[in-house]
Amino acid sequence: MYKFIIVDDEPLIRRGILKKLETYEKNISFAGEADNGEDALKLVHKINPDIIITDMRMPLMDGKSLLKLIQKDYPEKKIIVISGYSDFEYMKEAISANVVSYLLKPFNREELHKTLTKAISLIERDNSIQQKIELIEDEKEQISYNSDLQSLSSIILDINKKDAVPSIRSGKLKIIDNADSFLLLSIYSTSKLEEYVFYNYMEQNDLNNSCIFLPHPYNDQICFFILLYSEQLDNKIIELASQTAKNLIEIFSSSPLTEVFIGISNIKHNIIELRQAYKETVSALDSRKIFDNSIFHFFTDDTTVPNSFEWENSDDLVFYIESGNTQKITELTRDLFEFFSRDPLMTLAVVKRNCRSLLKEARDLLHEYFDSMPDNTLPSSYETIIDTLFDINSIRAYLLQVLSNISLMLGQKAIYSSENIIDNIKTYVQKNYSKNLTLEKISSLFFINPSYCSYLFKEKSGDNFIDFINKVRIQKATELLRNSDNKVYKIAKTIGFDNTKYFFRVFKKVTGYTPKEYKAICDLWK
Repeated sequence: MYKFIIVDDEPLIRRGILKKLETYEKNISFAGEADNGEDALKLVHKINPDIIITDMRMPLMDGKSLLKLIQKDYPEKKIIVISGYSDFEYMKEAISANVVSYLLKPFNREELHKTLTKAISLIERDNSIQQKIELIEDEKEQISYNSDLQSLSSIILDINKKDAVPSIRSGKLKIIDNADSFLLLSIYSTSKLEEYVFYNYMEQNDLNNSCIFLPHPYNDQICFFILLYSEQLDNKIIELASQTAKNLIEIFSSSPLTEVFIGISNIKHNIIELRQAYKETVSALDSRKIFDNSIFHFFTDDTTVPNSFEWENSDDLVFYIESGNTQKITELTRDLFEFFSRDPLMTLAVVKRNCRSLLKEARDLLHEYFDSMPDNTLPSSYETIIDTLFDINSIRAYLLQVLSNISLMLGQKAIYSSENIIDNIKTYVQKNYSKNLTLEKISSLFFINPSYCSYLFKEKSGDNFIDFINKVRIQKATELLRNSDNKVYKIAKTIGFDNTKYFFRVFKKVTGYTPKEYKAICDLWK
């Protein structure tokens, strides 16, 4: 519905115009009338009509002055001039004001209808153009917004390895420039996080001007909240961040199958500190003890990871990965996490550190046996993916999945598939000579009685088990003495001898020389 007003100092003319428009079929609505330019201008301010039908000669303020003011303040208004004079100056003023039409009195119904239709067409054209302009501007803003979010995500995850401050182009994100400080919340869920939940929360709590939501670019179980503050005391900021974390947790508490944990950074003052803030949130999440049901954690400087870790079956697990025994991998993975659970102080950081170590050993085995495999097909991100998991069940499931998959690949190589079990044991010793190898350990790996293993080894190889291990180790020691400048005690430790004197004695027994004598002979031949 288009609103119009009539401006004329003669009431009879105003009534006549309304009478002529009674049969006009388009959606128009009479919004008011005035008998002079001053009152007309007040009416325009108050009613905001789409179309103004005005005379030129009026008291107080004539049509000429009215046109100038409307053209200046309301250039989008459509004006129809009616006049009893074909005065050139009036017509020139009307043309400069870009009026729709200049109607000379008297005019008939058809002329008025035709002129009004033209005015409506011009309004619709302008609206269409404006809508297109607004659509283009909205698209530009959305592109800028998405680009800025990507820039912020890149800083958080260190994707581009740059320390440059992002240039914020989006109008929505200019709130960053007005903030004195911020906190980062890293939100982790055991199931997919739906973005609309967070946008609804921001809308309902009027946070669009103080909070930025960032989805993780390639992990739908993680997202980020940047909480922005201006002129707030630190303790107040901490209080507000805690309340936000509690509110977010409350949203997801209705789903019994989903757990949500939140890590909160220290207060920061420059957006370039987002990367450091993210590291702090990860450290806060990792500092959680595996039996701790706390929903959110602030970063503290006291988040060092203890070095003690004495799970006795690490070497066994690596062996079963190498030999393709997925059943034993499942059993030992279960045992590993039961070991973790026996320590009430065990944190996710310790769990993840040791899982990363196992994943690295498994990945190294792939490199060893699949030299021709292109680099981009090797799971080099195995260890980093586990960094994005923050609950014990997901870590366990992921570790088991990866180790089992690698084991299946290595099983195709049939590394320990000889029908002669002693050959398999020799292969294992030659690959693992630096580890603490005992007859009991080797026997358990190959499912054989230790006494029978000792007998069979001597029977098949001519050496007893310990002598064979020592020969393999000394063979490696001679290679290191020939090809490196390492100290003898370091070489001894590298090949599995903790006691240097014992190493000297075994070396002399196997080679007939002391390590020093052997090194001197090698140097002479260089």
